[in-house]
Amino acid sequence: MRDVGLIVKVTRRCNLRCSYCYDWRSGPEHTMPFNVAARMTAAALRDPEHRGVEFLWHGGEPTLVPVEYFEKVMAVQGRLRRPGQSIINSIHTNATNISKKWVDFFRKYGWQVGISVDGPREIHDRHRVDVAGRPSLERALRGYETLRSEGLGVGVISVVDRRALDLGPEAVFDFMAEVGIRNYGINFAMPDPQPHAAPGTRVDHYITSEERNRFLIGLYDRWRAQGDPAIGIREISAIRQRLQNVVGGSLPCTLSGDCFGHLYTVEANGDVNHCCYLLGDPRYRWGNIMRQDFPAIRRSHGMTTIAAENTDEKATLQGCPEVGVCRGGCPMERYMSARHDPEPVSGCCGQAEFISHVRAHPFAQGNG
Repeated sequence: MRDVGLIVKVTRRCNLRCSYCYDWRSGPEHTMPFNVAARMTAAALRDPEHRGVEFLWHGGEPTLVPVEYFEKVMAVQGRLRRPGQSIINSIHTNATNISKKWVDFFRKYGWQVGISVDGPREIHDRHRVDVAGRPSLERALRGYETLRSEGLGVGVISVVDRRALDLGPEAVFDFMAEVGIRNYGINFAMPDPQPHAAPGTRVDHYITSEERNRFLIGLYDRWRAQGDPAIGIREISAIRQRLQNVVGGSLPCTLSGDCFGHLYTVEANGDVNHCCYLLGDPRYRWGNIMRQDFPAIRRSHGMTTIAAENTDEKATLQGCPEVGVCRGGCPMERYMSARHDPEPVSGCCGQAEFISHVRAHPFAQGNG
């Protein structure tokens, strides 16, 4: 039995044109027909291996799909849910399209909501503009305030690209505190995958392991100095949880140790892939939900081959001093590092410096 997460690309249409994003598309064919959503839901919930299923509704911008579409999805879930089976629905939105209708829907069905806020204006508005080139920070913050004022829990994802690195983690932390965002996570920008890229190939929107560690260490030090444990930063909370051997709680997939068979991305046409960051590599496309169910996908040659390769890669990392914490790290990050990091970290998942820093500088109230 396992818990699985389905990143559902319910539409690739988007009202923004973020500079680091390669996910958006135009045209009606890039919105998931309802029969595909229904078939995906049935396949996920009927699989006896799936103890719990999280549907992560992504885009593009998923709020461009009418609320009524998701009302029908909830009806299908209610009909097909097995006794004792847990279902979580979450949506990730740029928050510029939040309305009372959406708020009422989220509340009625208990959806988790995540929004994108990259940081202060000179970061967010540099990258996240609409189709007319207009900035979006004020609209995103209005959406955030609407959700929060209505009593809905809302998390934030901040994408760190070159501009954020230049300004530094302190600027991101201080901005979040200033606008009242107290729970957020960091996603480092990633390029479109290039399967055949030679090691060290330079590309836009790639943040090296060294740069990631440096940013996270700076963010941790600023958080620690501020001294408020109620501010939850996903990457910091996850490492502290692992170091303290806390049982339970939610850990990001990057620390799972084995995401294959536990995480899928489903495209509008029903294609089933692994991580959404690797959609451009056909080796990570393992079937189509309109033709295969999840047991067949787990048995597919593509998935079993990649999973075996991942096991072999992780075996080479056992000498890393922090492998017990990172569990080998994220396969996608190792994939990108092997192709684009000018000085890839060998024998380690690339997070050891950050983990060791947190270990050496534990948080205690009154640090600041």
